[in-house]
Amino acid sequence: MSFLARIVRKFAVPKYRTNILALNSLQNVSRQIHCSANLCLRMFMEHENNYAYSILENKGYTISLKSDISRNCISEQEFQEGLKSNWSKKSHTEIFDYFHKFALYCSEHKLCISNQIFDTYIDSLTDCIKLGTDEELKTLFYTLNKWPETPSIRTRNIIEVWAALDDECLNRLKNWSYDELLTYLSLFYMINVMKYSDYCIKALQKLASKAKNLTPAQLVPTLFFIGIWRKSPFDMHNLEVEINKKYSQFTIDELSIMSMGYFKSKTPIRDPELVQKMIDTVIENSKTIHEVSLAALLKLIRYSTKSVLDDRINRLLEALQHEVPRLSVMCNVHMALVGTSTLSLHKQCLNNIASKVIKSISQTRVKDLERLVLTYGTFGIRPDTEECFFTKVIDELRKPERAIEISKHGRSFACCIAYLTLLGIYPVDLISKVLSSEFREQTYGKYCFNYGREILTLNNVTEIFLSDANINLLDDKVKKILAKKYTDYVPREDYVKQYNITEQMFLDIAKVMKETRGGDDYVAGDHILPHYQRGDIIICTDHSGAPVPIKDVFKSSDFGLIRKRPDDNTWVVLVIAGRNALIHGTDNATGFFTSKVRELEALGYHGVLVPWSQYSKLRSTADKAVFLNSLIYNAVNKNK
Repeated sequence: MSFLARIVRKFAVPKYRTNILALNSLQNVSRQIHCSANLCLRMFMEHENNYAYSILENKGYTISLKSDISRNCISEQEFQEGLKSNWSKKSHTEIFDYFHKFALYCSEHKLCISNQIFDTYIDSLTDCIKLGTDEELKTLFYTLNKWPETPSIRTRNIIEVWAALDDECLNRLKNWSYDELLTYLSLFYMINVMKYSDYCIKALQKLASKAKNLTPAQLVPTLFFIGIWRKSPFDMHNLEVEINKKYSQFTIDELSIMSMGYFKSKTPIRDPELVQKMIDTVIENSKTIHEVSLAALLKLIRYSTKSVLDDRINRLLEALQHEVPRLSVMCNVHMALVGTSTLSLHKQCLNNIASKVIKSISQTRVKDLERLVLTYGTFGIRPDTEECFFTKVIDELRKPERAIEISKHGRSFACCIAYLTLLGIYPVDLISKVLSSEFREQTYGKYCFNYGREILTLNNVTEIFLSDANINLLDDKVKKILAKKYTDYVPREDYVKQYNITEQMFLDIAKVMKETRGGDDYVAGDHILPHYQRGDIIICTDHSGAPVPIKDVFKSSDFGLIRKRPDDNTWVVLVIAGRNALIHGTDNATGFFTSKVRELEALGYHGVLVPWSQYSKLRSTADKAVFLNSLIYNAVNKNK
């Protein structure tokens, strides 16, 4: 270790104030953490990673993380003598040997490597790491894993050891084969420093750039370690190409491990044919696939499939619906989310999932309840179960046992309550809890700009449906701040930009309405309900059916507040349900749009959903006008 590094350590890292001769005192102040040589038992290891690595290890793709090196623990006298040794006169082999002796002793006596008494030895150890052979480096990794766990990988002494190993592996990287690169990646994974290792970054970049030279047995662990790194190399697409070429050589478990790499590195699969192959593989193995493998594949399929033009997702859910009872709640949640993200509704599958969750709802996380309520709210359905699924969810969220979890995951709790409103469910006590100043400050902080859309949503539905309830509402200033954050600008013909399909549809409908109603003064675009992202088209007719000018009715100074019906004329709001607002294969809008219409009607407006699937087929202005007027007429007269 350099002289400067040692000086920095002395000032940056607190030392234990103790006497080297008072070993008992040292043991009392050292961190009492039990060490296990088997990394799979460590608390920070995720179950998914354990499962994936065990597959790699069983197939011989990676090395074992269990060390066979075992010796008897040294005595206290030998330990004391070792500490007093003049390390500068010892060979690197002797220093390496003492590293193992100290590890066994400290593991048995719960003595942490960060203790000041090891500083001199660690300095000598890190200085001679460059002299070790490749096999000796491996032994140092295994030995480091035998020491009692430290509070952090940046703790004094341990950071010096793994950083020195990192530097030396980086120096030798260019001389190692692909298998050797993967071997040392396994060792860095074992000591849990992959995200911070320069060697790991360079090794993964090299493996990705040489993807065409990798065998299937090398591709799988490469993607696994990319998932642990949680970032994508520059040449991630090369790996996808090779996976596609060698697809038939992979088992479904291997595909799931590679899926973890893509999903955790936030890299979607670009090739829709490869995604289709994965879906077909899941369908073929639906009865035997392990739930961890299934969850990994479902996450990547969802992440890589934003819209569907065929029935691939429905076929997937059709095959998986029968497996719901044997799968965990978390796996079933991912199954539900696959349909949600692509707006592919499979009612029986969702019914089965709800029945499964009800049976184990007390063990279901708030995060998972939130995602499931979002799914049912998006599709606007209430699952067909013996007990009401949403009643069970609400009762569960009311339990005192959930208080700690809710305090830790307050936003998931708030979102869950907000998603219930998509189905017209408004639990007053839970809404009141979310809108309380104490909950908002604990969950989001003091500054209102950090509030999520769910806070504005719950505030506004309270104003609309629960006006008599004693609930703490937001100030007008806060509502305006949040509305500016969460709403899009209303498209305008005089503002030139590249509008998306939904915005183009908005402009086209506004143009048609202006031409048929008398001009710009008779049609307005605005946000009646500011907790929704997109604005709507507003028109008005008097009691005789004549258009009414509304150009300056809604003042810009009131933007962010709910726009209540100005008078007793007939006010119609056209809600544009774009291509991504319709449930796949139907003309039905999602719950976000049907709930918007419900809220508009509660305010006295006539909400009219204009589905893209029907409107996009019309070509002439006359046909569009007839279609829109028909929708408006039906909405105005449906309750007469």
